[in-house]
Amino acid sequence: MTATENQAQFEMQDGKKKPPKLDDLAASQIGKKLRAKFDEVLSEPVPDRFVDLLNKLEAAEKKQSKDDADD
Repeated sequence: MTATENQAQFEMQDGKKKPPKLDDLAASQIGKKLRAKFDEVLSEPVPDRFVDLLNKLEAAEKKQSKDDADD
């Protein structure tokens, strides 16, 4: 049994259950790593197929707005 499985099976008494807490250093390190990863993702180009889908959606919304205005 792995340590994670062992922790998952461990049950505390109802009166002693507390949400897990991170110390400030751990929370800061997690935040820095998440920001770095998201910055990498944001700098990636949008795939052409997504751009095509967004353009089709925009065209459909404009057509719908025009049709609603004509009614």
